[in-house]
Amino acid sequence: MKTLKSALLATPMAALSVAASPVLAQEAGAFAAQAYTTPLADVCPNPFVIQKDWLAQAEHGALYQMIGGGGTMESGRYTGPLGSTGIDLVILEGGGGMGLGDGETAYSALYMGNSKAGLRPHMGYQELDNAFIFSARFPVVGVAAPLNIAPQGLFWDRGTYPEGFHSIDDIVAFGESGAGMIYVSTIQRTFGLYLAQSGVSRDVFVEGYRGDGENFVTNNGTWLNQGFVTSEPYSFSTGNNWGRPIDAVTVGELGYPNYSGMLSVATDRMDELAPCLEGLVPIIQQAVVDYMDDPTEVLETIHEFTQAGHATSWWRLSMEQLEFGWTTLRERQIMGNGSNETVADFDPERVAVMFDIVQPWLDERALDDLDPQSVITNRFIDPSIGLE
Repeated sequence: MKTLKSALLATPMAALSVAASPVLAQEAGAFAAQAYTTPLADVCPNPFVIQKDWLAQAEHGALYQMIGGGGTMESGRYTGPLGSTGIDLVILEGGGGMGLGDGETAYSALYMGNSKAGLRPHMGYQELDNAFIFSARFPVVGVAAPLNIAPQGLFWDRGTYPEGFHSIDDIVAFGESGAGMIYVSTIQRTFGLYLAQSGVSRDVFVEGYRGDGENFVTNNGTWLNQGFVTSEPYSFSTGNNWGRPIDAVTVGELGYPNYSGMLSVATDRMDELAPCLEGLVPIIQQAVVDYMDDPTEVLETIHEFTQAGHATSWWRLSMEQLEFGWTTLRERQIMGNGSNETVADFDPERVAVMFDIVQPWLDERALDDLDPQSVITNRFIDPSIGLE
């Protein structure tokens, strides 16, 4: 697997230029209209609403691919025809107090609605670990996994730690070294708790990460910092009061093979939505392939959307950052086939491994007799659709 170093040093526009001109030669949305033609009007809600887990960025590209350019941009949402399927698609922004109301999440929205948008999504981004944890309170079933590898991880200053950190043993050794701290959102659950229970000293953690890097900067790069390998390496290498090369490791490389960004439906709506999902999920798979083949139209759309402040006032992504994100998705196979030649399907063995990690943490929010395979399904996946 290639490292972030190779992605960061690559020229993003060079990576994108191979297939750029055919899309630019068409009207906005023309590719989607030609590519996604499965009739959905008789089997899907119209519009079909998808709730994202965060603000618009490169990881969400497959959703925007299904509309292409030319959609309607409004605060907190992007709407347009889903190709030539006969229905419209509404893509809602995520983030509590931003795209979602205060205290709301992508999984709670499937049941209680997005109060800010005034809509109850039909589908939403979830994380596999949280699907286990909230299996009684907000039960969901993942129907597609556009992200084969979770992009969450830890980053570090390459000059301070040239050898880097590439395994859980490396992180344990760092915790024992006294060289610095590890800044994460929490060690009470999910990835942070996994690190603490894998031998990393609890004394080395500082909790409270909310997308910030102040501790990293003020401690002169001696700390490890939580972040997304698709965004923070670019942001900190080019600015953020740092401007020096950094590198990062994903949670999966540290032994926590989570699925994040898995598109899911509320369990109690599965029967209602199944006829729609039969046609929609293969379109999502194909959209992943098409986005990885040529992201030009989608990245320009996300760029325009964020620059206009439709995500939120302070989330304005440059084309360079979006191109870096897409390049990293490709270089690290974050958006790629799984253990076979199919894109966006779930590996049952990987699901079982994650359940073994998470099961000791389950409490009253989870089902007592949870079957880990019940929170995902490959029922709607077309095994013939995959990346070359």
